[in-house]
Amino acid sequence: MTEKGWPNPSSAENTASFSGSGTGRRGPAERVEPLGTEELHSRQRAFPKDPEVEYERSAIRIPFYLRGAQPEGRDLDVMVFDAFMRLEREAPTTNGLGYRQFEFTIATWELNNTYSMGLGADITFSLSDTVQPKSLCVAQRRESDYPALIVYSAIYDVFLGSKKIVSNQPGVAYASPVWEIPPRNVTVAFEKPFSSDLFAFSAGTCEGMRSIGREEFEEGVRVARATRAQAQ
Repeated sequence: MTEKGWPNPSSAENTASFSGSGTGRRGPAERVEPLGTEELHSRQRAFPKDPEVEYERSAIRIPFYLRGAQPEGRDLDVMVFDAFMRLEREAPTTNGLGYRQFEFTIATWELNNTYSMGLGADITFSLSDTVQPKSLCVAQRRESDYPALIVYSAIYDVFLGSKKIVSNQPGVAYASPVWEIPPRNVTVAFEKPFSSDLFAFSAGTCEGMRSIGREEFEEGVRVARATRAQAQ
């Protein structure tokens, strides 16, 4: 599936541009105030009817459990990454149980703000060069599209500096209830398990998800990939 001919979400038109440089922002992630239930419910009545390419930015929090002798005597680093994701969403259908759903594929996923004080190096994640699994959003009621459950699936690599330390690691994330697409004002919980002699991690969260324009997305991806290249 190519990006050509796929429209961009209209919600991405009026967003601030990415202004990071080097390895990205070192401060805390943006805080997004939650909306009230009534305001959320009034936003959308149904899944978007047309396939789209979405560009998303969010903050990912993962605790790293450090092992062995580490700088500053740390045993825990709570990493707050800036995540940039491009996904290809398909048109919704009604499944065999009578619930509305749509499938989508995560096509690009890169992280900034990746420096670990405990490890003294950048930790980066990137999608593996393999066929990515389908992700899914499904309504929780037969009579309406919302609320819905959304499940993100991806296969990814992990890098310590420029060295790949994990290959083809599957990971799953989910959020519920979802009241609009793209999801807003929800926390996505995920399991991305990893263990080595240096550190280990597993559970984490994704917050503050918002649509961005293609230029901001491409700049975020460029910075993320430059981080790995500079470490060589």
